[in-house]
Amino acid sequence: MKLFIYEHITSGALIDEPLPASLAREGNDMLTAIVQDLAQLSNIELIILRDARLEPLENILNHTAHQLYIIDSANSFQTTYLKAINNADMVLPIAPETDGVLNRVQQQILNSNGQLLASDADAIRICSDKVQCHKQLQGYGIHSPTTIRASEWSLKQFNSSTGFIIKPQDGAGCIDTYFMTDSLSLKSWLESNPDELNNMIIQPYIDGLAISLSILSDSNDTRVLAINQQKIKFTDGKLSFIGNIVNGVDEDDLTHSQATEIASKVHHAISGLWGFIGIDLILHKKDIFVIDINPRLTTSYIGLRQSLNHNPAQLLFTMMEHGVSALPEPLQRQAIEVNV
Repeated sequence: MKLFIYEHITSGALIDEPLPASLAREGNDMLTAIVQDLAQLSNIELIILRDARLEPLENILNHTAHQLYIIDSANSFQTTYLKAINNADMVLPIAPETDGVLNRVQQQILNSNGQLLASDADAIRICSDKVQCHKQLQGYGIHSPTTIRASEWSLKQFNSSTGFIIKPQDGAGCIDTYFMTDSLSLKSWLESNPDELNNMIIQPYIDGLAISLSILSDSNDTRVLAINQQKIKFTDGKLSFIGNIVNGVDEDDLTHSQATEIASKVHHAISGLWGFIGIDLILHKKDIFVIDINPRLTTSYIGLRQSLNHNPAQLLFTMMEHGVSALPEPLQRQAIEVNV
């Protein structure tokens, strides 16, 4: 089987613009991890596009068994990208939701009659819009922080004694995410950034333990692979994601059965979630809030194999053939630190 692993940031899609350093590093680490896992499976030929400005992948790829294309221009990207989709039996896209990139990549693949290893378009659309996602979760009784568009603050403002979060409506990670201590600071920021209001949202800041769930989902069921502690840094009122500890959350904070219940509720609330999925949570005392749903491979994958002592790519193909119920349980869950 020919499998096209498309990691957007490192693929050469941005060859005519500067590579965002943190996203390129994160994307490269995710790509490297899943390529290493897939390369160990039999009967799979990988197809990969690689930005010419990045280090080569020869150390993890045997070129006699896989196809690696170096992209050095916009023309070569477009030609090779379409060729890779057409030549592949399946495509696994890894791309941020920001600016609709994940949606657009998926649609391009579908338009070229590519077979996706990913969530369906409606699920990605809901997860990529934090306002719509909040409403969807609320409709299924899932705790999610109040979420409104920044442009509607004057009409729908709410109180928060712990401060406010401002971030892109379709953002990924902590990119362009700000913390405001009170409503006066928030009002000042809104007045100073009028051009950004249509694509920003406001939520109450929830003080608590930042957690992500790494899950595998098919159309009928879901399995929690890891419960991860997120590492978030505050610098001058701006939040940054700096990594996580895969399976690094104590059972006293969140049990595996609690995580499974949350994952199942989200899976039920948003139909079409499939494959590797990430769910971001905040644990505040005994309350659990679902913050974001990432309908794609996430950074936690980088440490997943070592944490589980099992090849996650093999788990994906086991699920594809036999369903989630066929996945081995229990898996080892060792705490593994991942820095980005």
